[in-house]
Amino acid sequence: MGAQEDKAIRSQAQSMLRAGQVSDARILLQEHVSRRRNDHEAFAILAQLATIERQYDDAESHIRKALRGDRRRADYHALYAELLTTQGRFRDAIARYDQALKGAPGYEAAVAGKAEVYLRMGQPERALQVAEKGPDRPSTAVPRARAMVRLGRAEEAAALARRHLPARDASADVQRGLWFVLGRAEAATGRYAEAADAFRAGNDLSARGWAAEGDEHRNAMLMETFTTEAMPTLPRASNTDDRPVFVVGLLRSGSTLVEQILDAHPQAAGVGEIETLPRLIVGMQEHLGTRLPWPALLSEANELGMSAVANAYLAELDRLAPDAARVIDKQLGNFMHLGAIQLLFPAARVIHCTRHPMDLGLSCWEQKLPPGTNAWAADLTAIGQTWRLTEALMQHWRATLDLPVLEVRYESLVRDLDAEVHRILDFCDLPFDPACLRFWETGRTVLTLSSDQVRRPIYASSVGRHEPWGTHLAPLQRALGDAVERYESQG
Repeated sequence: MGAQEDKAIRSQAQSMLRAGQVSDARILLQEHVSRRRNDHEAFAILAQLATIERQYDDAESHIRKALRGDRRRADYHALYAELLTTQGRFRDAIARYDQALKGAPGYEAAVAGKAEVYLRMGQPERALQVAEKGPDRPSTAVPRARAMVRLGRAEEAAALARRHLPARDASADVQRGLWFVLGRAEAATGRYAEAADAFRAGNDLSARGWAAEGDEHRNAMLMETFTTEAMPTLPRASNTDDRPVFVVGLLRSGSTLVEQILDAHPQAAGVGEIETLPRLIVGMQEHLGTRLPWPALLSEANELGMSAVANAYLAELDRLAPDAARVIDKQLGNFMHLGAIQLLFPAARVIHCTRHPMDLGLSCWEQKLPPGTNAWAADLTAIGQTWRLTEALMQHWRATLDLPVLEVRYESLVRDLDAEVHRILDFCDLPFDPACLRFWETGRTVLTLSSDQVRRPIYASSVGRHEPWGTHLAPLQRALGDAVERYESQG
């Protein structure tokens, strides 16, 4: 196999990646590099794929192999920096971006990436300085405008984004970034019609593919399996470990705030949005040696098999937080797995975070989410449908399970932080500690979209955010139906 064949395989893998076929692209390249160990460009693509799949150790191994093939490649150093940023290793990421810029001064991907790291660190002034020193390109305009918005310079940010749009020669991700920052800038100046147009344009470039039927089918399967009558007969793990605290809900519901409050307690540790439980549930079919899919496979499971799955999860907690009495798993999608959680961890606790559905829906819609994630959040109608489907499943769990579930409303946290912190700590059987009331002082690295919010004291400006938008959010209002009235009546 020669250079042309190598290039053809890399091109095929990249086409698969653009089509969302991440697993197929990875398999193709893994087989390729097993025979062509010197193809450093293939290893770089594998690093990208592993980062997307959150296999960070594999990603780091692949990018190191790529760099061994060519240490002068600025794009490899920038890719490594992007991986480090994803893991919250911000200082290391900046050093890598500097390495890229040393070899290729003005390399725009490195300039934009370095500015984004400073934004993630809550340093918009530094981000702006970095971006303004780079080339005036769409990719560098995104963090530059984002920093301006944070610094109260929304008019300048809007003008900058408009000057670069529609940026058809830039990548779809950069185009999305420009539209989303324009939306933020327009909203900050009270121009909600223009903001809605910008968010709509950005979301139109986002990956679609979500359909209510898929989540309806998921709910139906879970509700048919986990019934009041069936629960006593289903196989359970034998452990009594009371460390796990699962924080669940939808995006933008205040979950990061709850995790940060608990992580500030000396006896607790937040481990973020770990994929451990979903990955174990997906792998239960192979682990238990059955052809039945989840959750039907429970008919062929037993205590020994369930205990093995639970112990694998608990071993990960041992690794991530060996000394904590409570470990907070903030993988929000675990709301789908509460039935499994009761069977695997009968002593676990669940905190369900909620927020006014209109505020939550708006906040989801105006977020530039990573490609391939939460496709429902790109459409106001889909957001409303997702709220209702999630609400229906949570109502089923409450009626069916014995698992202790604490409802925490974002509005209640804002209105009376002291009372809510006491309530959360009591639920987790933790003594009160004043550090939990000053959660923003922990210095902990937060990797979610809410990282900026939890670096400062709690504020009330996010309550009722939807109200000035009026009819621009009409599709969300219609899709939610009576969910808004129901939420408000229960407050």
